Amino acid sequence: MPEQTVELRRELGLRDLVLFNVAAIVSTRWIAAAAHAGSGSLSLWLLAAIFFLVPSAFVVARLSRLFPQQGGFYIWTREAFGEWHGFACAWFYYVNNLFWVPSVLIATIGMLASSFPQTAPYAENSKIVLPAALVLLVFIVAANYAGLRVAKWVDNLGGAGVYLIWVILAIAAIVFVFRYGSATHFRILPNWHWSKLNFWSQLAFGMTGLELSPILSGEIRDPKCTIFRATWISTALVVLFYVVGTASILVFLSPDNVSPVIGLTQAGTQAAGRIGWTWAPVAIAACILLSVGGQLGTYIGASARLPFVLGIGNLLPPAFGKLHPRYGTPYLSILVLGIGSGILLVISQLGETFRAAYQITVDMSVITLFIPFLYIFGAAWKFKQRFAALAGLGVSVLAIGFSFIPTGDVKAPWLFEAKLLGGCALLYVIALVFYRRYRSVTP
Repeated sequence: MPEQTVELRRELGLRDLVLFNVAAIVSTRWIAAAAHAGSGSLSLWLLAAIFFLVPSAFVVARLSRLFPQQGGFYIWTREAFGEWHGFACAWFYYVNNLFWVPSVLIATIGMLASSFPQTAPYAENSKIVLPAALVLLVFIVAANYAGLRVAKWVDNLGGAGVYLIWVILAIAAIVFVFRYGSATHFRILPNWHWSKLNFWSQLAFGMTGLELSPILSGEIRDPKCTIFRATWISTALVVLFYVVGTASILVFLSPDNVSPVIGLTQAGTQAAGRIGWTWAPVAIAACILLSVGGQLGTYIGASARLPFVLGIGNLLPPAFGKLHPRYGTPYLSILVLGIGSGILLVISQLGETFRAAYQITVDMSVITLFIPFLYIFGAAWKFKQRFAALAGLGVSVLAIGFSFIPTGDVKAPWLFEAKLLGGCALLYVIALVFYRRYRSVTP
């Protein structure tokens, strides 16, 4: 099937792409979850990097050179397995954001509220969290609607926010150790426990994001060279952030005293109270807002290009393949993603406790994200990246399986698992209906 040519503006250089990747991959909430699991999570970060992040880097660097077209892994999967599988891969990745964005917004507002004594009681109050989360969502969607010329600065600030958090945590932890010693006795081996298996899937989730930049290849200057270089630079920076960030929190607090949601702001409070850095909670809260804004911007902006590619390929309604006449953006898929995420953000709070609702959105986003990774690493195997493919496929299968194990905040485990299975089945059926409907009328 011939590709239609639709020109996008090439706005991204190497610096932009490195900051884009860091903003996309690093999630501040995962270092709190890792710290809560104990110092053994430091070795798990390294294992996740070896068996998932580095293989992802090999795959992205290699396949983006083989297939530099706009669309990234959709093109890789289509060339490896055929049109339907390419469509399913792109579909699940795009839909994943409908679940992932609400979970990030909920966690972000909770972290920001918990940073200050006056707002801490409202950190899990849905009447406060929902309106604030919706306002942040509207801002991110509007920036991407206006195009990468605007959105890239949101992404760049997000990457810069990650660096600043790392610097603040690392220096504060060093000062704390010299004055008081460490609150945690560090050990190399992780503490294995059945109830914590759900966390391991989240840890793998924290290493995803490198696959986003090839989707934007039509908007990157010299994409073959730039994506390759940015991929490896970003990989090193991400591993450094996760390991140092987790260790720094554990210097301030023992694992049992670290909240898996607001552990980062707890570290800021400790820095203020114990070493006199009264500005630290405010600075960390501001950096969290920047980093999360950047991460949301990268995922919304990049994944919105997938329906655009499907639209110009006559696999979705033609309107998805049109660019905004003024901004040159795939505006329809950006709006659909923004509106859909807002609706699911509200629905996710109905019928569950606050924490259980958050867990459902997290697990649904993990499952729907790693289904495309089965395709991505399967394509890597097809194109002779055998070690990377085996490692990535193994981690992806485990991440999906562990996501079905409920946490202690879930009141009805069987209902929880039924919601996950039913949701995935429904998404598959909808994808099949769309594909057959529009593929059947392709000229």
